[in-house]
Amino acid sequence: MNFKSVVSVVGLMLVVSGVSFAAGKAAAPAKGKVWATNELVWEEYVPGLPLKVVKLWGDRSKGEYAMFLKMPAGMEAGMHAHTGEYIATNVAGTWQHWSEGETAKDLPVGSFVQQTGKEMHNDKCSGTEDCVLFIVQKVKGDYIPKDMPKDVKKTN
Repeated sequence: MNFKSVVSVVGLMLVVSGVSFAAGKAAAPAKGKVWATNELVWEEYVPGLPLKVVKLWGDRSKGEYAMFLKMPAGMEAGMHAHTGEYIATNVAGTWQHWSEGETAKDLPVGSFVQQTGKEMHNDKCSGTEDCVLFIVQKVKGDYIPKDMPKDVKKTN
């Protein structure tokens, strides 16, 4: 299944499941959004890292948001946590996700993760193809490395 087809399937799953994100803190757009794959604008996610992001709605630095996150093939995030829960669906590549003390699990296209807030976990794009994840979080996003010194603040 190609990326374009998977994006369509993810959108359909959200509609069919009755998930309503407009009821949260994020304001509904004045007009709906329709973006073809070639219209997605990939931006640098964090300076100095090879991650790319497409902001779909909301603002990760303030509260509820959704995004496509592109991880290059072979990249590993390192053991970390987030303050709040997030949900993610793999839409391209072979993603691995595991909690501390567990074994990495291959998650092919269409796989789903509901990650509990404050739980240490890791992510890796394990195949030869870049991974693209559809991520929704109802709270401000952050990244808390496992071995972060106590005098260093977590990053957004």
